[in-house]
Amino acid sequence: MTLLATPDAVARCRTDAPLPWLGGLRPSEFLRDYWQKKPLLVRNAFPALADLLEPRELLELAETEDVESRLIIEQGKTPYELREGPFHATTWRKLPATGWTALVQAVDHYLPPLADLLDHFAFVPEWRIDDVMVSYAVPGGNVGPHYDLYDVFLVQGPGQRRWQLGERCDENTPRSPHSQLKILSDMPVHFDETLSCGDFLYVPPHLAHHGVAVSECLTYSVGFRAPALTHLLEHLVDASLQEAEAATLFTDASRALPAAPLALTADDGIALHRQAMALLLSPERLLPALAPLLSEPKYGDYEPEGETVSRGDLRSFLAEGGDLLRDPASRWLWLEQSGTLWVNGQVMDLPASGSARQLTAMLQGRRLHNHALSQLDDAGLDWLCQLLGSGLLLAVDGLSPA
Repeated sequence: MTLLATPDAVARCRTDAPLPWLGGLRPSEFLRDYWQKKPLLVRNAFPALADLLEPRELLELAETEDVESRLIIEQGKTPYELREGPFHATTWRKLPATGWTALVQAVDHYLPPLADLLDHFAFVPEWRIDDVMVSYAVPGGNVGPHYDLYDVFLVQGPGQRRWQLGERCDENTPRSPHSQLKILSDMPVHFDETLSCGDFLYVPPHLAHHGVAVSECLTYSVGFRAPALTHLLEHLVDASLQEAEAATLFTDASRALPAAPLALTADDGIALHRQAMALLLSPERLLPALAPLLSEPKYGDYEPEGETVSRGDLRSFLAEGGDLLRDPASRWLWLEQSGTLWVNGQVMDLPASGSARQLTAMLQGRRLHNHALSQLDDAGLDWLCQLLGSGLLLAVDGLSPA
């Protein structure tokens, strides 16, 4: 299934072309005027979502071991009762006809066509994108008024959901008592629109929002991640200490006479700070030090699995019009300054041939298109066979010409 694919989506994002799924905005205009600033509603941005996923398929995922899922019942044993998956197949028929929502995280890991949806947002680097969560709701289903710490792109699938947006919130915003869900006690409404299939709504971080199903519906949430700066600093300090000389000591050759023997002066603080900060990695070494962390897969125990593929097998597959897709559960990162490719926290060696440049260009998108793959030399094809064998690439149906 490739219903969501726009063959040149990545190229259009990278060349700053007007994007229909952003209502005709150029990516630079969206980033300047909307990103982390204000919401954006676009009608009929992704109409193909009507036929991508059935509710029953999503609920079956929620019944699967190792798939992260939740169930929220507005009028359950407690208000907004929260249950964690996996769920039994009989769960759904025991629920009321209204007022509940099932949410499944990282559906793009299990439904490869969602990679084509993500490629439409290639104007934001992949290391900032988390996953695609999909929710199924019966009429009245909702998770309560709340705010998220991260950006979210909400794309409506079949059915309708009413979205209300409020004001920016923080940790001091009043909340209703709930042991697990951070539901706002009050949400003044400044935006009130009903989304139908294919409509798209961008919600910046910290903006209060509340979505209630008008009818049975599916909603796709493209979530973003922002690494905690304290976590980055911890990782950076560890990497810096590994490289620092153990005998590096504080020096004060220009010390002035202290006003008092017990004093720790402001000048001492400046000197200590300057010399300690000098131990941190230089800017040109910072990104290689952070690349393993920023390319770690979402789930730490994840290990891709593939099957042995020969060059001849791959050539036959490409002759039939097939494409390749980067493993959706793996995280890929390209360091321009060093020309290195990182996958799941590890450096991936590129083929020592003229195809290396072609491959790095193709890998900027999640889908590697047939017309470009067919132009690779033998070394490039052998490299792709290795990735297919390790499960880092998937063989998928090709797209019709644009």
